[in-house]
Amino acid sequence: MGLLTTRWEAEFEGHRLVVRRNELTRGFSLLFDDQEIARRVWSLVGLGELHGSAEIEGGKHLEVKAVLTFGAPSEIDGRCSILIDGEDVPVVQVK
Repeated sequence: MGLLTTRWEAEFEGHRLVVRRNELTRGFSLLFDDQEIARRVWSLVGLGELHGSAEIEGGKHLEVKAVLTFGAPSEIDGRCSILIDGEDVPVVQVK
């Protein structure tokens, strides 16, 4: 987590997923293997959903959804969840 950025990371079948939120504009983006597949430039409170599509080996397409929500009081930066083809992927906030 940087001064103006909050970051969450996940891994799915050897692929790296990253959700980055700009704390100045409250916009956020979703990256799949360092390629941006969805972005919201700004938002009022820094929460919401992003939907993207990624292609992996063999031409298989994956539907990727990132959801930023309010978390527990101890999760001051909120909570991020990532779903790939409807399957929940474990996410870790990077500090």
